[in-house]
Formats: sequence, structure tokens, C-alpha cells
Amino acid sequence: MIYTHKTRSDLYSEAGVSMSSCPDTYVEIDKVSMPPRIKDIVSRYYKYLTPPQAEAIRRGLFGDKNILVSAPTASGKSLIAYMALINAVLSGYKGVYTTPLKALANEKLEDLIYHLRDTGIKIGISTGDYDSSGEELSKYDIIVTTYERLDSLLRMRPSWIRDVKTIVIDEIHVLGDEDRGSVVEMIIVRSLRLNKQIIALSATIGNPQELAAWMNGEAVICDWRPVPLIQGYYDKKKHRIFFENGRIEDVYGDLISYSVSKAFREDYQLLIFKQSRREAESTASKIASEIGLLSSKLPRERIRELLNYAQDTISSKIEREVLSKLVSVGVAFHHAGLSLEARRVVEKGFRDRILKVVVATPTLAAGVNLPARRVIVYAYRYERGFYEPISILEYKQMGGRAGRPQYDPYGEIVIADLDPDLAIKYMSSPPEDIYSTINNERSLRIHLLSLLASKYARDINDLVNYMSRTFYSYKNMRGSMTRDYWNRVVSKILRELQRSNIVALENNRVRPTRIGELISNLYIDPLTYIRARELLEYSEQGSLEDIYLLHTIVLTPDFMRNISRRVRIRDLRDEIVGLIEKGSLPPILDDIDDELYVIAYVYAKALKLWVDEVDEDEIMKTTNIPLGDLRVAIETATWISYALSKIFSETDLKKISKKLSILSKRLESGVKEELIELTSLRGIGRVRARSLYKAGVRTIEDLKKLSINKLLSIEGINRGVARELCEQIPDAVFCKESLLFDK
Repeated sequence: MIYTHKTRSDLYSEAGVSMSSCPDTYVEIDKVSMPPRIKDIVSRYYKYLTPPQAEAIRRGLFGDKNILVSAPTASGKSLIAYMALINAVLSGYKGVYTTPLKALANEKLEDLIYHLRDTGIKIGISTGDYDSSGEELSKYDIIVTTYERLDSLLRMRPSWIRDVKTIVIDEIHVLGDEDRGSVVEMIIVRSLRLNKQIIALSATIGNPQELAAWMNGEAVICDWRPVPLIQGYYDKKKHRIFFENGRIEDVYGDLISYSVSKAFREDYQLLIFKQSRREAESTASKIASEIGLLSSKLPRERIRELLNYAQDTISSKIEREVLSKLVSVGVAFHHAGLSLEARRVVEKGFRDRILKVVVATPTLAAGVNLPARRVIVYAYRYERGFYEPISILEYKQMGGRAGRPQYDPYGEIVIADLDPDLAIKYMSSPPEDIYSTINNERSLRIHLLSLLASKYARDINDLVNYMSRTFYSYKNMRGSMTRDYWNRVVSKILRELQRSNIVALENNRVRPTRIGELISNLYIDPLTYIRARELLEYSEQGSLEDIYLLHTIVLTPDFMRNISRRVRIRDLRDEIVGLIEKGSLPPILDDIDDELYVIAYVYAKALKLWVDEVDEDEIMKTTNIPLGDLRVAIETATWISYALSKIFSETDLKKISKKLSILSKRLESGVKEELIELTSLRGIGRVRARSLYKAGVRTIEDLKKLSINKLLSIEGINRGVARELCEQIPDAVFCKESLLFDK
């Protein structure tokens, strides 16, 4: 079955949407009108601009216009953002670049530093510490953040926020995400109200003109791609791949084995997207077992270097062993269950063209940029009790990984498991429209409270004004019905917050209580506070056990939305019932699902093992929680316990506040209470702290009294650690001994 390929221009035209008049080839920088200083900086690296870049400039990039760029991966969207940020800085202002993921933020930081070196422009990053005001960031000209960190900064309103001229929102299609979309939407609403220039970027938006119009901006919509993308589908019955350009490829054996063999023989890289972690792992293992003589084509010396890098980088023995077997034959898998270090090893191996094949879940498509010659997509995902195909938007995101500008003459994406008619629909259709997700109780609780706490709004009328400016209002409502609708919705949410003493209503005026201010500043869902308080009020404050506190933390909505629920649950019923009867676990409230309660208990057990200093590998074996999920759980529980300790310190739950404060410090370092002081020192983690404790060092004062010989005799302490300690406690005895500085 062959069909006539249609460009995105054709598809948008058929849908009645006008396309911008992007040029169809590179444009010489000298022929583009742009500020001389910016041209000097850009021309150090580029002689030509890509069509989207040239079109963005023509549409008012340097004239403070809001611009939404919808263009394929590798078409130069990042440089558009960089030029806008440089323009802001050279105009005497600041710029912010925000991304959905920490990994992307770090990638953008490195890229900005590379492009702007020797310019004097100072670049910083902030991706955590939601309760920090961010005043320390004032020394930077450009600040890279995650969405949530930028949202918290806009709430905190540090003095330098008024100096920000341009805000870049990468991957703006996340606005349609049920979980995080409202954060992006409110960043844009605030930015519009503060008259900031907005540069929004995405490769996959079905309604870019509509989003741009909502932003009072210009839509730059381009098809141009530096490496042509050829789409195709696999017909399982005919054992053939049908490509949109009319080419037909016969498949011998199963699709994956054939594709792996072809990639090895023709010396290119293959990326396979599976829709579950288990499938990604099992597929990678199956590929590795069948490599055989093909492995002779691998760069053996570079494979050894990658294995050595993995040995030095990955702390988990379990992860090292699993990945090493695969990496040795040029294969790996990648998903969020892996630790960050393990994912970096896989990314490095693929980026450096050492690994031939990576089997990944869709999280890779939304994360770092790892292109391959051929991408195979398995589109069916098991959700809500049955299998259904992914969205066209997700398919397009994965397809964007096909084709490396430096290495490939073209990129290929093959749909592996859809029937031909449906596959052709995915190949020939634009991505779905982006819809607002702000109109749900969780989003409204959080964002209405934040508007009040940060004093963007002082009464119901102010709140209605803000909500009337949302994309939800733009897309779904017009005229007076907008205000009537939001008056009803806002009033309902405020009454609910008032019942929990989070806001105070006085006629039409609204103000957050002290509790409300803390909830907003600490960046938690008001329901997290409400749920935790409800569960903790059942307990005896003085004799509260760690597992009760940890289980309470895990049952909060902020925890459950941050972690994977793919936990293998064995029969824990008798164990849980016994602990509830003893008062060691919180009760099962009516609105808590039994299965969710058990999942929460498994995570609480894992966190208890962590603060009891159990090794990560042992925790994984005991709970079956992958290391990546465990790390996320630890980070999330640390944040929630800290936030709740601050909030409860101003309530009648002060005893619990103190326990939570201690628990947050233990979670941060993974230690028992006696090691908290030692782990407050940079360079002293849980293992070194325990070594010091065993050597009789209980406090920092004890540490200061050690001689250099005594310090270096303690397991895990070397001269590098000693030097780092001296930077923090220079009056220590060992810092004054010249032996430390000997070679």
C-alpha cells in the first residue's frame, strides 16, 4: 500500500491553517538584518541561518515580539532562543530559558556556555530549592530553569525578576500534559501580565496558530529539516516495510532482528521505542543474545573505555552488571527506572557512536537529544486496563530522533505494530491540538493560592482576571460567559481552601493565611498539607514511628504524582493490617484506594531502609523498586517532609514538625539520626560519615581535633576529601599540618 506523502504545509493548508512563508533553504547571515553585536556572536559558529531562524527574525524576534516556533527537531530552534536571550542582555536586561527536565536544563546550560564564551555574558542554572527566593541568581544575565523552578521564582518575585525581558519556553507542547501543563500555562499568563517577551518552541503542535494568537504573538511554522525524514510502516503479514517515498524493503525474519542486523552491517545506529520498561529491557536482552558474529564490527577499544566509564560512574552493582553485558555487544536500554548515572552512560555511548542499538521508553523522546539513522516505534501502550495506540504527537516526538545532521543523509522512522490504514493516518496527520489542563481542582487549588500568596491577586476579581487570560478561556469561552464561569469556579475553590484555614475570605477580599503562604512558598499542593494533617491527627505525636511518618508522606498527592506506580506488590495484607492495628501505620481513609495504600507502603519501606543506611542494591532487591524510581522517591520525600515540617511548626503539631525536620535531613543523606551533623559537611556522605562515627568521631568538633594521619587512616577518607573539609572547617588540626599539602 503506497500513499502520496504530504508535507506539513499541505496538512495545515487542508485544515484551513495558514503557514508562515519560511524560506526553503539556508540563508547567509550577511543577508539577514540583525543587530551587529548579535551577528558577530552568531557568525563565530554559523555562516548560514536555517529557514526557521531567518523567518523568526523576519517576524520580529529582535523587536520584542512574542514568537512561537513550530519546526522539526534539529532545525535550529535553540539558536532562535539564544539570539532572543542575547538581544535581551545586550539591551540591558536578563533572560530566562526554561525546560521540562533537569537533564535538558543542564544540556542547555552547557550549550549556552559554549555559544556565549568570551562574550562576558554570565549564565547560571536553578532547578531545585523551590522555597529559595532566588536572589542569589541576580548575578547572572541568563538563567536556565525547569518549569517548576521558574514558577516558584515568579511566585517569590526576587528583585531581578523585573529586569527579565525575555522568557524562552522549550517544549511548549507540555502545556497539554495533564500533570504539568498548568504550570506552563500559568508561567505564560504571568509573563503576559508582566509584559515579558515569550519565545515558545516545539516540534509537535497541532494548533500553533491558536497558541500564538493566545500569546499575542507570531507563529513561525516550518517544515524544513536539515536531514530529510522518511516515514514508513511495517506490514507484518507481508513482511515488508512500506516507505512514504514509494520504497519497499523486504524483512527477513522478525522486524527487530532484521533491523539490528542491517544497522550493524551498514554501520548506522538504531533506536527502538517500546512502551514499557519491561519490554525495553527484555528486547535489549534478546537483541544482545542474538548479536553473534555481528559484534566483530564493534569498536572494541572504545567499548572497553565505555565499560570502564560505567564502572567508575554507576554506583549500583546490579545496574553495572546488567548494562555491562549489553554494552559489551553494542546494545543498551534506557528508561526512567535506571539511575541518572546509568542513563548518562547509555547516552554517552550512543552519542559517541559506540553503541549501535538502544531500546528506550518514550521518556527518551521527551528528554536529551539522541538521534539515530533509523527509529522503530511500537505504538501500543497498556493503560487503563487495555492496549491503545499512543497519540500522534508522541509518535512525532519519537520520529524527531531520526537522522543525525553530521552523519546521516536521511532519517527513517518505522511504525512497527499498527495496521496499514492506521499507520498511514499517523504518518500523514499533524499532531493533535494542544488543550489546556488548568481546569481541574488540583491545578486551581495550587495556582489560585499562588496568585494570592505572591500578591498578583488580592480579591476574587483579580483572580478572575488572571483565569480569564488562560489558554483554557481563550479556547473554550468568549465574552461575559468567561467571567461568569470563573466567578463560580474560583469561589468554589476558595471556599474549600477556607475550610482548611488556608485562605481567609472577607467579603470580596481574599488573603492567604500564614499556613497558605507557607504552602505556596514551599511549592506543595494544598491537599498534601490537608491529607498529611488528617493522617497525622490519628497518631500519638510523642511516640510516632518513622514508618508512620514515611507512609503518610508517600500517601500525599505530591508524592504519588512524582513516582512510578509500577511496583510489584506481593501479599502484604497481613503485615499491613498488623501494623495498622498497632498504630504503626496511618489508617486507610475512605478516599484512599487499597492498592494505592499497599504501593505507598512498599515505598515507605524502601525509604525506611534508606534512612537506616541500607545499601541501594539491597533496597532494590527487597522492594523491587528500580534505582531511578528509588532516587526520585528519596528526593520527593525529602522535599515533602521538609515542607510539612515548616508548615506544622506554625500549628498545634509542633512535635511532629520537629520529627519531620529530622526525618528530612536523614532522607537527604540516607543516614540514622546520629550522622546528620557529619553529613552536613560537603564531601561526607553516608558511607564516610559511618566510617568516621566508627572511628569515634561523633560531631564536627570531634573531627576538628583529628591529626592528618588519624584522618587519613579512616576508611574512605583521602587527601582530596581532607582538602575539601579544610575549605569548610579551616581551623581543624589536620588543616594546619603541612603533611596535607605534600605530594
